[in-house]
Amino acid sequence: MNTDEIALRKQAIQLWLSGENKTRIANRLHRSRLWVIRWTTRYDPDDPEGSVQNRHSAPQHPHRSWPESTRQMVLQSRKARQEGQEPGYRYALIGAEAIHYELRELGIVPTPPVRTIHSWLKQADLVRKGKGETKAKQPVKPYPAPKGQKINALHELDMKGPFYLTGSPQKYYLVALRDARSKRVALSAVQNMHMDTIIDFLTAAWSKLGLPKILQMDNGLEFRGSNRYPRSLGKLLQVCLDLGVEPLFIPPHEPWRNGIIENLNGLVERIFLERQNFRDYAHLQACVAEVENSINTTHRLTALEGKTPAEYVQSATFRLPPKNYTWRKRNLQLVKSKVSFIRLVRKSGRITLCANDKFEIGTDYQWQYVLATADHLAHRLDVFFQGKLIKSFEYR
Repeated sequence: MNTDEIALRKQAIQLWLSGENKTRIANRLHRSRLWVIRWTTRYDPDDPEGSVQNRHSAPQHPHRSWPESTRQMVLQSRKARQEGQEPGYRYALIGAEAIHYELRELGIVPTPPVRTIHSWLKQADLVRKGKGETKAKQPVKPYPAPKGQKINALHELDMKGPFYLTGSPQKYYLVALRDARSKRVALSAVQNMHMDTIIDFLTAAWSKLGLPKILQMDNGLEFRGSNRYPRSLGKLLQVCLDLGVEPLFIPPHEPWRNGIIENLNGLVERIFLERQNFRDYAHLQACVAEVENSINTTHRLTALEGKTPAEYVQSATFRLPPKNYTWRKRNLQLVKSKVSFIRLVRKSGRITLCANDKFEIGTDYQWQYVLATADHLAHRLDVFFQGKLIKSFEYR
């Protein structure tokens, strides 16, 4: 490197530190003003010598030449995952992250990074094409989403269906529960959408996953209860409150607010419902149990630091339902506590909790989301906007 050039850069910094104008420095040293700006900007008082040196443009890590055998393993793994015929790949994820973790577990060292695997898949035309241009994003409104950073802080519940077995008119449904943090799932195939059926599923699932702080769901009557008596507590809500779980309903017609369970529904559709034919109800139930076990014990996720859901919760402790809990023998009429709703304030300034049960919030909050919490013990409805209490109503 030219020592005269380094000396010139140091002189420019000295003049600048003494208060000299950058344009005058440029004229004095016969350099451009941009040259002065570059070196005064790069100057680091903690590293005065190093900061005036040239920076190397070459990558710090030279391009690695990967063995062709490793690339072929990636492509074969992707194809096996997409086809889902081999037992080990029947319910496997297909993304580059999943293949990366597979190679790591197989002891391929060094393991190709995710971006390299994705590049190989793209070159082989094994990456699904995007949906093209999307509409311009609207400004994001504050949304009172519950916090799910801890295991069992938040469970999401949903039902999928109906679907049918070959040659049968009987409707079947898939009921699904998922923990927002650990991504553990509970799945069951059921023959109806009765509330009792869902409660039986929930209590059995919670005996394995543990009880959540909040159960989030949509506004289906199979979850909520009666439109005729919109302020009454349906049996499912009573069981939740009996077990110390707060029910939370997302805004109507916004299923994406249950994003974790919606993502699971899409996964189950692809790896399970689209691929298999079921002989009878017993076969369907057995296959659903296989899918649940596969997701919990074999799906390695980046969000879980490359662990499976089961591995992620190995050292965790859970709050479980009471031993031999039987909800049908409980006096649920005595249970009173809080049920919450996330609602969009309409142009009129009102929100609708259920059916035709409306509350005036004020036009200052139109088109904003609020959290409304009904306390059935205190007979009060509290409405919060961005965590601040803005309205309270009598709620009998």
